[in-house]
Amino acid sequence: LSNYFHLTTAQGQTMLSCLGLVVQVLATSASSPVTITPWCSNSARVQIAPPSTLPPPKVNNVGALVNRALVTECTTPTSGNLKIVQSGPTEITASRVDTGVILFTAKYEFSRSTVAAGFISANLTLTPGDANEKIYGLGQGEWNQGSSGCATPRDKQVVIPLIRNGQTIGLHQRKFHVTIPFFYSTAGYGFLANMPGSGSVSVGGMGQGGTTWSFDADVGIDLWVSTLPEGVMASAAAPIYSQYADATGHSPMLREDAMIFWQSRNRYMTSEIALEVAQGYADLKLPVGVLVIDYKNQVHDGDFQPDPTCFPDIKALSDDVRTLINATTVFSFWPEVKALATEYPVLKKEGCLINSDLGGFAIDPTTSKCRDFIWDSFLKPRYFDKGITAYWLDETDGEGTVGGDGEHGYDTTYGPAAFASNLWVNDWLRMYTEPVAEQGLLPMVLTRGVWAGGQRNGIILWSSDIESTFEELTSQIPQGVHSSMSGIPWWTSDVGGYGCGFSAPQNSTYMRELIVRWYQFGVFCPVFRTHGCRYGHDGGGLAPTDPCVHDTYSCGANEVWSYGPETQVLLEKFIRLRLVLKPYIAELAANVTATGVPTMRPLSYEFPEDPQAYGHNGVYMLGPEYLVAPVTTQNATTKQVYFPAGASWKNYFTQEVHAGGTTAVVDAPLETIPVFKRM
Repeated sequence: LSNYFHLTTAQGQTMLSCLGLVVQVLATSASSPVTITPWCSNSARVQIAPPSTLPPPKVNNVGALVNRALVTECTTPTSGNLKIVQSGPTEITASRVDTGVILFTAKYEFSRSTVAAGFISANLTLTPGDANEKIYGLGQGEWNQGSSGCATPRDKQVVIPLIRNGQTIGLHQRKFHVTIPFFYSTAGYGFLANMPGSGSVSVGGMGQGGTTWSFDADVGIDLWVSTLPEGVMASAAAPIYSQYADATGHSPMLREDAMIFWQSRNRYMTSEIALEVAQGYADLKLPVGVLVIDYKNQVHDGDFQPDPTCFPDIKALSDDVRTLINATTVFSFWPEVKALATEYPVLKKEGCLINSDLGGFAIDPTTSKCRDFIWDSFLKPRYFDKGITAYWLDETDGEGTVGGDGEHGYDTTYGPAAFASNLWVNDWLRMYTEPVAEQGLLPMVLTRGVWAGGQRNGIILWSSDIESTFEELTSQIPQGVHSSMSGIPWWTSDVGGYGCGFSAPQNSTYMRELIVRWYQFGVFCPVFRTHGCRYGHDGGGLAPTDPCVHDTYSCGANEVWSYGPETQVLLEKFIRLRLVLKPYIAELAANVTATGVPTMRPLSYEFPEDPQAYGHNGVYMLGPEYLVAPVTTQNATTKQVYFPAGASWKNYFTQEVHAGGTTAVVDAPLETIPVFKRM
């Protein structure tokens, strides 16, 4: 702060001013200093230091932790319509300037951390000004209660309501639980706990509101708060998301190839097999935008090189896929390096390996030295320069770290996992995206994990390894909306389910119905991608002993022709429909990039003044125009749909019009999905 000059107000506040930016240090006699920095329109960053009675925290890499989820490009002279004051010795109050309405009062306390020596723990309680506030966001997860790995019992899959009131969410990311500590309140504010360690948040029930946060290890409390512009009604959500994107980074434009159908399967074991699949889609003249080469494409994870026996020339592979179906070729990477990997000794010498992970060691991307070394030495010459410019980053949710499904996390240059594990993933993502953007290309990465701010890396989040069941399909609808309402706009699931725990034979009545219903959901998702390791084996002619098997044989086929001719006709219909929708997806993508708006939205986002638009977990808006009501119950041929007041609604397929403010049971035979265009 040596570049600032100090101004003291009559209220005893110290004002720090530099280049027109006013930073308030609220001086208190009893407790911790509070620093308030304007951070984008109508927003501020709030940093609360622990009291002097606690020992100063120990941080390994302080410089890298300056902004955490926030970006530096968004500073403003004042916090606009947001006012934050010290309202008690350990309390701050946030309110709107134009109306004087209190958004929340926050009380805080500190103690020594019991899980990370040299750090502090903190508790924060937000009491809302409006007890009827409804909370949205906080990431995707918590739907696989009590499950682990791929063996997800069907009775453990639950629908997590879109309104988060009454829920408790763990802050530490692990498999199935990608928490984003950002929420939107219908009382007219957004809130980010800019703290990347473990802990939890509990949201008050309906009619109570508020949130209670516990942070296991940090150096203080770090928050970002945003309210609506002057004169904007409290129920308007879009300005909050725009300001959040300004503060944490805007998502780049989605690549055109990513806007249409993705074909993926565990797994295409050779270039020859992948090209046979591409030829099959070319023969059908189906619009495919992305073809994915799944994991085990290297001899050992950490080689950072496809097995030359199986993929002898990936430039030729990429070129041939482009020629056949005009699609991008994507290769998968896991963030582990096994002891037998070619690059293990090199990465160990460079200091780029950390705690155990999935039978090897995790890579530490939290220093520019390691990120630059891996890109310059491996990724650029072996992939990017050969035409592979988009990547699938699997296992990015901490699975396998020190065993288990990620309960430990990552011990990095920032410090122990309990303090900063969640920062690991965004640095891993940026290693694959920032150099691509520097070359003038739109970055594109599919990932199973991301933290607040990760949307600026051009990522697409998917919902992990899931069962091929109607119960799992039902659970996925709110997960996509949760992601989007948490500032992560591009989301997908494994269409058809990955196959964990339960999967029916491809030619079974159950699977044929399920795959059609999931394709219908997928075509109206932000990203439409099929993937799976389902019933059976399709080795593409390779024997199980072939060296390209790499100890993991291919799972059952899941190409469009894999479910019988009658089902194929329906699946082709929806793949072609996605191409018809591409201009709308492109328009939505442009709005996402420009303004940070969600892609998948609760009905209440578009119709906040309609009290009946709240609480619908099985339907959503795809952008501002389409109300999507997927059928997720086996053998169902109808669905009850509420049509929000304030618009009329035309059935996308039948052209039947429904009045707003009404409920109807609509026909939904297997060949169609209830989708309605806003009129």
